[in-house]
Amino acid sequence: MQHKNITFIGTGNMATALIRGLIGAHYPGQCITAHDLNPDKSQALATELGIRHEADPALAVKNAAIIVLAVKPNGIRVACQTLKDHLQHKPCIISVAAGVQLATIARFLETDALAMVRCMPNTPALIGCGATGLYANANADHAEREWAESLFRAVGIVHWCNQESALDAITALSGCGPAYIFLVMEAMQEAAEALGLDENLAKSFSIQTVLGASRVALETMQPLAKLRKQVASPGGSTEKALEVFEQGNLKALFARAMESACKQAKVLSTHYDNI
Repeated sequence: MQHKNITFIGTGNMATALIRGLIGAHYPGQCITAHDLNPDKSQALATELGIRHEADPALAVKNAAIIVLAVKPNGIRVACQTLKDHLQHKPCIISVAAGVQLATIARFLETDALAMVRCMPNTPALIGCGATGLYANANADHAEREWAESLFRAVGIVHWCNQESALDAITALSGCGPAYIFLVMEAMQEAAEALGLDENLAKSFSIQTVLGASRVALETMQPLAKLRKQVASPGGSTEKALEVFEQGNLKALFARAMESACKQAKVLSTHYDNI
């Protein structure tokens, strides 16, 4: 990864995860600047990770080739208005503000001349196991796209979307997905407890089972249906359990849930366009 000056606006969990990923990839700390509305927060992070801190937003972005907008969606307007008069050097803007379209950011920055990349990461990025969807506007060249991809590869896998609207589906899949899996594990734990297992055993085995199944799927890359059938012997316990899921039309339920999430992502993008 080319060592460009990069400034993070906002130092929440996602910014912290990305900075840790950069540092873990031996990116020089003197090339990374943190700025936050709460200067004590960005100063503490800078001290911990060995990066630069700048309380003045104009100075924070002055020499930045890359600016990562890592603020919450409802703070994007304020962040953009703070920065808009300090971008004459035309840095690349990378946004991790969920649901905020690039056109909205361009309007808040009062320019459509900047290279911009919108990203939809998920919370497992916090431990380096993320899945991030990326979309770039027409101003982003190959080098800028490559840099954005490298940034998020430091915390997981990435995929480029040809249309920005595809990020709504990414949101419904991987953005919301961890909550689906937590719900599945919660249900498994509660059912196991009802069958007589104690809470700690039910919880640890539920978590380990999901982890183990995920690793098998990832490391073998076999079709998921094939892996499922390998576990379900004819007439066995697994087959009986799967029959119950099929009777409840589990796949249709997931489809409805993810469709609802995708629709809400589209609604939120309209909302943030008007904040």
